[in-house]
Amino acid sequence: MTELHKPVYIPSIEASDIYNHMVRGRELDLKYIGMIPTSLELNKLINLGIKTFKKKTNDKILSNDIINIKFKHRVDSGLNIIKRLKVKIANLEQSKKDYKEKLEEFIELINSEINDEKWSGVSYSDLRLKLYSEGFVYNKIKYVPYKRSSAKSRIGQVLFIKEKLYEPMIKWSRMKLEFRGRSKEYKIDYPSLLAYESLVGSSIESTIEISSSNILIINDVESIFRQNTSVVRTGNDGFLDSFEEESNIKNSLFDGESLLDEKYFKDGKSMILLRNHMFKSAAFNCKIQDFLRDNCPEGIPFNDWKIPTMFKNDFMFAKDVHLIITPSSLKALKFSSILGTDKKMWDHWKKIISLDKCIFGVCKSEKRSKRGYGESGNVLQQISYQMLNSLPLTQRDIHYLTLFERAYIEQLKNNDELFVEYIKDNANDMNTNEMFADLYDINHDLVNTKIFRNFRKNIISSYVTHIKNGKVRLSGDYCVMLGNPLEFLYHSIGLLDTIDPKPIALKSNEVYTKLFGQKEITGFRNPHTSPSNVLLANNILAPEIDRYFNLSDNIVCVNAIGFPLQDILSGCDYDSDTVLLSDNEQLLFIVKRIYGKYKVCINNVASSKKHYNVCNKDMAAIDNELSNSQKYIGRTVNTGQLCMSRYWDMYHQNFGTEQLENLLKKIDVVTVLSGICIDLAKKMFDININKEIENISRYKELRKEKPLFWKYVSQSDNVLTASYKCPMDFLFNEMQSLAKGNGKNDIPLEDLLLKKEISKSDRKQEQKIYNYIESMNAKINNTYAKQMTENERERKIEDIIKYYSFFVRKLTIGEDTMYSMISKLTKNKKENIASRLLNTLHSTQKETFLKAFLAKNSTL
Repeated sequence: MTELHKPVYIPSIEASDIYNHMVRGRELDLKYIGMIPTSLELNKLINLGIKTFKKKTNDKILSNDIINIKFKHRVDSGLNIIKRLKVKIANLEQSKKDYKEKLEEFIELINSEINDEKWSGVSYSDLRLKLYSEGFVYNKIKYVPYKRSSAKSRIGQVLFIKEKLYEPMIKWSRMKLEFRGRSKEYKIDYPSLLAYESLVGSSIESTIEISSSNILIINDVESIFRQNTSVVRTGNDGFLDSFEEESNIKNSLFDGESLLDEKYFKDGKSMILLRNHMFKSAAFNCKIQDFLRDNCPEGIPFNDWKIPTMFKNDFMFAKDVHLIITPSSLKALKFSSILGTDKKMWDHWKKIISLDKCIFGVCKSEKRSKRGYGESGNVLQQISYQMLNSLPLTQRDIHYLTLFERAYIEQLKNNDELFVEYIKDNANDMNTNEMFADLYDINHDLVNTKIFRNFRKNIISSYVTHIKNGKVRLSGDYCVMLGNPLEFLYHSIGLLDTIDPKPIALKSNEVYTKLFGQKEITGFRNPHTSPSNVLLANNILAPEIDRYFNLSDNIVCVNAIGFPLQDILSGCDYDSDTVLLSDNEQLLFIVKRIYGKYKVCINNVASSKKHYNVCNKDMAAIDNELSNSQKYIGRTVNTGQLCMSRYWDMYHQNFGTEQLENLLKKIDVVTVLSGICIDLAKKMFDININKEIENISRYKELRKEKPLFWKYVSQSDNVLTASYKCPMDFLFNEMQSLAKGNGKNDIPLEDLLLKKEISKSDRKQEQKIYNYIESMNAKINNTYAKQMTENERERKIEDIIKYYSFFVRKLTIGEDTMYSMISKLTKNKKENIASRLLNTLHSTQKETFLKAFLAKNSTL
């Protein structure tokens, strides 16, 4: 196995801050909240000599050689800055006199230069174009645009790299193929190139070596059939509309999946998601060699049997086949025109991966739910609010679907052991769970202290809010989809009719997963928009699949031959896409009532015919469009859920069929728009998504007030709500009527301490620690006020905690000082400071901290 390097943390900076640094002379404050994950790309960077360093207060590996640039803010003009500063000055307290004077001096400076070009405002798109075209200089080092990181592909962020590292890294990423200056001649699909060159940057858990000489590539196969559907395309008014008509449904049977011989799998895994140069594939655990031996043609010794590849007059020995792939996994073939033919690109790709010793990155494998188990031992997984809100559920249905959660919340309130187990399961370095759990293990009376009661109240309140967000646990789990596995095997030896394929093991809506026995089940995939996305499946036994596949409970074999599975499940493919499967009887009853009544939506929206050159100017144009996709995704999902909520509201109030059908057409459009927004990372469409969403939002049947549940799923704090007769509002009502927990006797925290002499405490040390905690708390609170991604915020908070913990850890805290600090917490009205102090003492001075408490029922 190739050595893997720990993630390298990099600066993540706003483009507007870069501009202000370059043009207006503002200082840059680097925050190392971006990350180059453990990946094939990081290995290459390390080999090229990327410069890294550590700070003494942190064990993270840092680098300035790559910088993540965000484009959240435009550059404000000098006039707008002055207006904003004047408002700020007017609201400042009298005690902030020095700060006020500094702001006034800055206003004077801007005014003195107001006619200078540098104080003009710069739009998002112009800012991106400027930085992409010119790069930027920081600390006397030139940085140039490099690529999107895989994790940031849909939010318009981009990595800039030291200029001297650009050429070797981009050549490596693009497999030594020269795309620049040739796109007119070869019609390079630049949006796809930008997406696929980033695949080597995907986060990986491990690596495996698969020799290029052991890979068989065969053609993809499609199942094409006609069915009555809801086709979404541009209508007479210029906006998207839904039309009920018979249309072609086209399913790619093995899209994104591959078969890998069982000898490469460990730990009982059945799927590994592989990455390599312009290659992404979910490889499934298959007894390839057993199958080939069982199907060797009569009269041919197995060692002499040659199997044809997808290329004319090209064969490989059956005994050498370890991995079977199709072009849908090898994205490099999309650019075959550069070399002339697919065969030449195939040979070139094999040479390229051989230079890196045929090492494939393993991103992930199938995973079992960590959401617990039901009373009968069945695994539980949470559903989403979009899934719940796509069904005609009544208040009574919601009551039965939430029986388990309501009982669990009651236990969290009243069962101390269960509550402590819950916080242990959800402990991390940024919360206080482990500290409170350790104290409980020492002395169960902790549950009666005010600080613990408030902690428990907040934890349970967060859990109830989580449920109000639609995260209701039901019997079932997410399973990775494996499409038509036996057909894939028989296709590899030429025994599948590729023109009109016929199903072998699974037919129609049949599936096979070991998660359940033979029964009907329901299925949902994210993104999920409407009732047309709900799957009713018949789980059967499939011994013929078991004969050649080693499958865990979290794999589901599915059929797409003559069945619109991929359109039902929101355009799914098989490169590790998962489907939530449930055998919940209440859910099944509802789904069977509506199944087939809502036609699958077909995307007939024209793709963009715009041609892009491989250059930084066009990269900026593509990424500007892509940066809007995140806004589009949010707006599309919200608009879809408003339409869906109103649809059920009208449905339960017995509105007319025509009114319901017209609103359902809008939901069809949103269903297709959701898929388009996700595809924008690699494909552009010939529509204005923003205007399409606005057109739907203006629909006459939609209400001004949002549903009650909207306050839990919306980003806005100012939401005007009203009660809707929709599933999510029924859930809101159900969770509003929870009973209070049993009361607790109050015990001061000080009563749980072993008495020491406060007079012997080191008061200076106490004050120093308290100052550290106050500063830590202020900086953490400030982080929540800033715009950043969830991952960036977590990294920033983690850095703040580690920074201050470093200094507290260096101290030698005596037992008297420890007692004094903890005993004084009862007098501190700032409970978040008290919890933060306890947690810091626990993580940095654990032995002394725990010894400060009376041992009663101790399990430590």
